[in-house]
Formats: sequence, structure tokens, C-alpha cells
Amino acid sequence: MSLNYKLQITNYKNRGFTFIETLVVISIIALIIALALFSYRYFEKKTELETIAQKIVTTLKLAQTKTLASENASQYGVHFESDQYILFAGDTYQVDAPDNKNYSLPNRLEINDINLTGEGSDVVFQRINGQTSQNGTIGLRMINQSTELEIINIHSSGQIELASNLSECCNTNRLTDGRHIHLNLNWSIQNSETLTLYFFDIPEVTIAITMADYFNLAKTEFDWSGTISVNGQNQELHIHTHSLDMIETELCIHRDMDTNNKPLQVSIDSKDLVSFTADGQPTIGFWGGSMEIQ
Repeated sequence: MSLNYKLQITNYKNRGFTFIETLVVISIIALIIALALFSYRYFEKKTELETIAQKIVTTLKLAQTKTLASENASQYGVHFESDQYILFAGDTYQVDAPDNKNYSLPNRLEINDINLTGEGSDVVFQRINGQTSQNGTIGLRMINQSTELEIINIHSSGQIELASNLSECCNTNRLTDGRHIHLNLNWSIQNSETLTLYFFDIPEVTIAITMADYFNLAKTEFDWSGTISVNGQNQELHIHTHSLDMIETELCIHRDMDTNNKPLQVSIDSKDLVSFTADGQPTIGFWGGSMEIQ
């Protein structure tokens, strides 16, 4: 066999090996691109779901705000259907009302679960306190991926939030353990009337406490403690002041994790102070001032 012939065979082998390598590299690149596209599309759909869910929450809060402001001397509410939701004026939804504002859902999403007290499809807010008797949940999901969903919680107190947000820890205003916290309020509770405890359970439990019974004569101290049965499970709380005058309040809340396992919102005269998850993580409300963990 000649030397030239041997070299030709070697060159053919080298060219063949290089071709196989090229195919492998191209296949790997194609796989990476396909995975990246799949991840991007999933992320895009997930983001769309979360965005629309947040827009529904915003619309509900807008209806509540319009009601509290007595805009046009009217109540406001939101009506839900599988492919849209509608902001409306009045205590009942009218299909042809000229003031209705319709929000259509993207084709990939649907409202699949409307679970409201009274078994209706409307949430209407009360003019005096912004509360609602149509509390419950609204479910929003991807049509082709039914396991991807967002749940909107609507409480009788008027509080509205995404269920997914309750399990997330917000670094700006949530601490890790709220068994004993201080709230430094920049306002006084001396003239306040009602301490309200909202337990986010099924069904919800609302306890209204007349504050006058727990002030001292000079209204420089407030001290309440009690055991509350929430659907058969006792919750023990102690709420009192460390300091109280005509200008500000330092409020102390004891919520031991050994004797409490229900999500809770604490408010005074409909002013949201603080909310607790079941495992004791507190979130400051709009009127809660600043919080210190003890």
C-alpha cells in the first residue's frame, strides 16, 4: 500500500470524526435553545398570570376606595365571569349600565373558581367601613396548564390579597417571628373604640372588642388578653400598651406560637395595624407605624 493511499484514508477518517463532532455540538446547541425558549415561554405565561391576578386585586381595591369616598354617592363592586371582570357602580351589577368598566382576560387565562359568600359573582363594598358581605376567593388559572393558578382572597373586613403573597417573606416590612412585637404608632388610641381581630380561617372568625372596658381611668394604659376559639382551636393573645398619651402609642402584642396557629389581622377602628401568618410572621399594616421584634 502506498504512502499517499494511507494518508488519504487517514484524512477521510479525520473528516468523518470532525463531522460527527459537529453534529453533536449542533444537537447540544439546539437542545439548549429549545430549553431556553420553553423556559422563556413558561416564564412569560407565569408573569402574565401574576400580573392579571394583581390587576384584579387592584380593581377590587379601586371599587373599595370609590365606595369609601362616596363617589357619585354610590357603592361600587366587581362582577366576575370566566373571561372578564367588570367594575360597576351600585349595590347590584347591571349588565347594560353605562358606567360599567370591562376588563377582558387574555385568551390563555380564565376565572375558573368563584367562591363567594352568597354564591354570587359580585363583590360589593359597604360605604361606611369598606367591608363586604361577599367574602371568599376568586381563582384565576392558565387554561392549558390548570395547575398554574392564583387565588385572590377577599375578607369580610375588606382586606384583599393574593394567597401567594401570604407565604412570601417581604424583606421591607416582615420579620421572621412575631410572638412578641412592639408597634410604635405615631397616633393615639385614647379615643379609639373597637379592637378587631380577624382570623383568616374557613369560615372566617371576627372578634370585636370594646376598648373602653380595658383602659384605665386616665386612658394612659390599655390592657386586653383573652382566649378565642377559632373553629374549635383556641388562640391566646395579649394586647396592651407600654406607653400611651394624646399624641402617640407604643402597643405590645403577644402571640405565642405554641398557642396560636391561625392567620390573624389586628385593627383598631378599621385601621389595619398588623397581620400574622399561621406560623407567626408579622406584616405591618398601613396604620401600624414601625415594628420592633422582642
